[in-house]
Amino acid sequence: MRNFKINVKAFARDKRGSSAVEFAVGAPVLLIGLIIVTDIGLAVSDRMNLDQSVRAGAEFAMNSVEDETLLEDMVKSAATGAYGTQMGDVNSSDIPDVDVTKSCECPDASGVAVACDALCVGDVPPSIYYDFAASKDYQGIFIPDFTLETEMKVQVR
Repeated sequence: MRNFKINVKAFARDKRGSSAVEFAVGAPVLLIGLIIVTDIGLAVSDRMNLDQSVRAGAEFAMNSVEDETLLEDMVKSAATGAYGTQMGDVNSSDIPDVDVTKSCECPDASGVAVACDALCVGDVPPSIYYDFAASKDYQGIFIPDFTLETEMKVQVR
């Protein structure tokens, strides 16, 4: 049987296998970084989808759709690609919470709410506004869970 003697200096000078050690140390760090960047990208994509859905609801309001419940359904439909009875096929966490409120203001008194069927000074009809607010929970892989929120106010008259 041979007598193996470990020579520490020779072992320290030997470069064989150093690439494997570097890869074993660096690969997990790079992999975790890749997953975090992907997670952030998915969150940004969900936020952009939510913004686009609210804009779609605002377009419906500008095209004379006046029912607030219908406008809320349109935003949910734009966010999920499903409508009405098909909403049951969508994962409930993918459906955003949407709130649409209608308000009216006289052009000469900005910020003061008036009845939408009333007339303003000079027999001018009031301006009609729809406020859209949508929110959705984002569940991250590595980043902590948070709520995506967007809102938009559109004047239709």
